[in-house]
Order: sequence, then C-alpha cells, then structure tokens
Amino acid sequence: MKKIIIIALGVVTLAILGYFALNLSQQEKVSDDLSLIDFAVADTAAVDRIEIYDSYLNQKVIVKRNSDNVWVDENGDCVKQELVETMLETFLKVTLKGYVPDGALENMKKLMMAKHKEVKIFKNGKWHKTWYVGHSTSDHYGTHMLLETPKRKSDNPVIMGMKGFYGILEPRFTADPKQYQCSELFSFDREEILSVQVVNNVNASESFEIYQDQSGVKIFSNGQPFQGANEDNVLFYLNGFKNIHFNQPNYAYDDRQIDSIRQLVPDYILKIKTKKSSFEMNYHRRPDPEAEHKEEIYWDPDYLWGFMPNGELVRMQYYTIGPIIFGMEVFAE
Repeated sequence: MKKIIIIALGVVTLAILGYFALNLSQQEKVSDDLSLIDFAVADTAAVDRIEIYDSYLNQKVIVKRNSDNVWVDENGDCVKQELVETMLETFLKVTLKGYVPDGALENMKKLMMAKHKEVKIFKNGKWHKTWYVGHSTSDHYGTHMLLETPKRKSDNPVIMGMKGFYGILEPRFTADPKQYQCSELFSFDREEILSVQVVNNVNASESFEIYQDQSGVKIFSNGQPFQGANEDNVLFYLNGFKNIHFNQPNYAYDDRQIDSIRQLVPDYILKIKTKKSSFEMNYHRRPDPEAEHKEEIYWDPDYLWGFMPNGELVRMQYYTIGPIIFGMEVFAE
C-alpha cells in the first residue's frame, strides 16, 4: 500500500513539474515572439530623441525635444513639427500584418541589408528600441521591418502596418535634413515695420522705399517722392508681411552652381527694418525648366530663387513674395 502511495505521489509530482515546465516554455516562446513584433511605443510622450539613418542615400538626421517640449534638430534649430508628429503617430499605432514567407525570407534579409532606414528611438534620454524599415510588400499595404531592443535583435523581418492607415510606412521616416527645415522667412506686423526697400533691377522704375513713423507713411521711388499711392492700399500692402515662407530647399544646384548664381546681380533686393530687427534677401529669376525653346531664356512664371540671410539658396513662389517685391502694383492708384 505504501509503495502504491509513493508511486502515485511520484506520478503527481512529475505531472506538476511537467505542467510548469510546459508553461514556462510557452511563456518563453511568447516572450520571444513579442520581441520580434513588439514595435509599438505606447508612451510616445516619453520619446525625446529620434535618430534616422538612410543606408541607401547615406543620410542621417537627428531630432530631439528641447526644454520647451518643442522638437528641434541636433543643433537646436527649428524643425517641422508635423514630420515628427507623423513618426510619433506611427510609433503608437504600428501593428503586425503578417510574417515573411519562408521561401522569401533569405532574399528579404539581403534586400534589407542593402537598403533600409534605421530609426533609433530614445525615451527619457535612454535608447529604447530601433526599427529597421525596409521595402514595402507587393500590394503596398505592408512594410518589411526588423526590430532591435536592448535585450535582443530580431533575426527575421516581419510585415508591419499601421492602425487606420493603408499604405507604406517607409516614407514616414525621411533622413533628408532639408525636409525637416522650417520654411518661415519672416513675419512682421504692420505696426512694427519702420521701412521697406525694394530694388528692382529688372525694371528700375518699380523700385521703391516706404518709411513709416508716428506721422504717417512716406513713399519714394528712385529717390523721388512717389505721389500715385492709394493710402488704403499702402496699409493693405504693409499688412502682407506676416507668415512669409519659402517654398522648398534647393535640390537643383550644387555648390559651384550656387556660387555662380550668387555672383550675379540680384534681380530683386528686399530690405525690411523693424523696431526690433532687420531682414534682407536677394532674389534671382529662375529659368523655366519646362520651356520648349532651350536656345532662348524663358523665366519660370511660378518660382524664383532667393538667398536667405544665412546664404542658403531656396526656392520661392511668386504667389508668396510677388505682392511684396512688386508692391507698386498693390498700392499704386
């Protein structure tokens, strides 16, 4: 009887040990699976630094939160907040769409090694995890991605998507510093403007200067008082100096070509003096890239080049800057 009891206890003990061993094994397997697919960052408010490296273009950009909780670049300069918000949204809503088929796994690994974007995510000053963002799926509804955490790096990529979004995730992580650059040039209230000077080297008769003080507004053209101004239109003109942005950074010319443009006499020069600061910018007409007759110069009717105060060349829209540099068309009767 005693032997039977001992054998029964042994069987029960083995069963219990087997259950715990199986349960532990399953837990470890789940843990391993999660480490492969747990891309999401639940607390995006704690993300304070993002580093993106594009292995194909060899470009890198770093953005970080400053003490005012505003995103800036590595040097502390302004960046487009909406680009960072797009990344944070992706961190929060990313979700698993599926696994790479076994037959395609090795090829996908090679593709990702050759071309990927490395997105390093930091929380509270510490590295949290890294996304390796690769190619899209053939239907363009999924993106091949691989995850690395402080504990491990996934061996195999998986297919990820985003809740409420149908498309490719890779474009949400650009490593081009120019794409992050804030485009605002100046924004002045009419009351703070002391003077505006426009030099028009294309048509000198349209050059003018405006001076504003407590006694009113005075306008000159080529050193002579300008008599043909509508007072209401002058005030309307001076109200147009708020939220002036450039259209796009320069992607067309290299440094040598930029220097060649810089040596030319500007077509238009804008000088603004306010109660607290001043602003000056040179503009050059842009040959129309779509002109059919290349032996003649056709000027682009939509865009022109501008040298910002720091010397950087940017593309401007006539729609934005035209009403300012062609001010006589605005305020002349």
